Amino acid sequence: MLSTLRATIRPVFRPISLRTSSIMTATKPTTTVAVLQIRSTGDPVHNLDISKKLIRKAVDAGAKALFLPEASDFIHPSASESRKLSPPLPSHPYTLGLQALAKELGVVISVGVHEGPSDEEGEKERIYNTHVLIGDKGDLLGVYRKLHLFDVELTKAAAEDGTIPPPQRVGESDRIIPGKEIVPPIHVDGVGNIGLEICYDIRFPELSLILTRLGADVLLFPSAFTVKTGRDHWPTLLRGQAILNQTYVIASAQYGAHNEGRTSWGESLAFDPWGKQLGRLRSVDDTPPGKDEEVEKIYEDSGEFFLFEIGEEAVKATRSQIPVAIQKRSDVYGVVGENVGK
Repeated sequence: MLSTLRATIRPVFRPISLRTSSIMTATKPTTTVAVLQIRSTGDPVHNLDISKKLIRKAVDAGAKALFLPEASDFIHPSASESRKLSPPLPSHPYTLGLQALAKELGVVISVGVHEGPSDEEGEKERIYNTHVLIGDKGDLLGVYRKLHLFDVELTKAAAEDGTIPPPQRVGESDRIIPGKEIVPPIHVDGVGNIGLEICYDIRFPELSLILTRLGADVLLFPSAFTVKTGRDHWPTLLRGQAILNQTYVIASAQYGAHNEGRTSWGESLAFDPWGKQLGRLRSVDDTPPGKDEEVEKIYEDSGEFFLFEIGEEAVKATRSQIPVAIQKRSDVYGVVGENVGK
């Protein structure tokens, strides 16, 4: 079976036909899914418009489930403005817009958004970084709030005169409330048991191990990686998760310059349980922001996507060949998160 890489413009990479992994069988049913890459701005109305356009294009190409990046509703430089743009989910215009579209088209949508806390929580400044799974009837199948927040200091290269600039500090916890719960895997017909994570969660293997133990065969990582960490770590982290957990890993990513102070790496990817790459979209190293008018135009209008086929047989075949789940030495080192889900 062939999975065809599609884009909404002539991409940097020629459209290619990707062979499905040898562990897939032609006789078993699969579902066509789409990984979407956009460049969110500080305007949620604009971002909803481009998200809808791209979703419709992917559905027209055959997608039954669609995966959007982290912070698809907006990326704004101001913390106070971000708070104003983040109502609770019941009144969240961006999320409600995608719920209506999912119902209209009869598709499943995964997306990362900013969610305002309830009045009872007493948070006046911070918001949640939330991963929402929307069902084909427009209902919310799952709501996961990011557990691990990106508080780091990234070193910079030396200047021409040899001086070392101060590190880039990123303090996600200045704006974001950390989540408190793991959401058990959610079954979606034709796709599998989906584990919800977000971006920086990928560096904490405990979460994926717990989700896999609870039955996940698909792990989702909507993301907005920095250029430095994307360039050096991104594909390796994703492929490693797929191989170690023997699951599909799907990572839709933000791409390009959102504002003067924020650029995302891009490179949306998907891997099967054997670690085979199923699709890829451009990174900023492939097309530096602002350097290609055609690419700039498409990200102003909507974005890009690729399609691939997903099926439970790939998970079963991988786990039967290398049965790590039944070979774990819990008698020696215990079970990670053994009380979760009980």
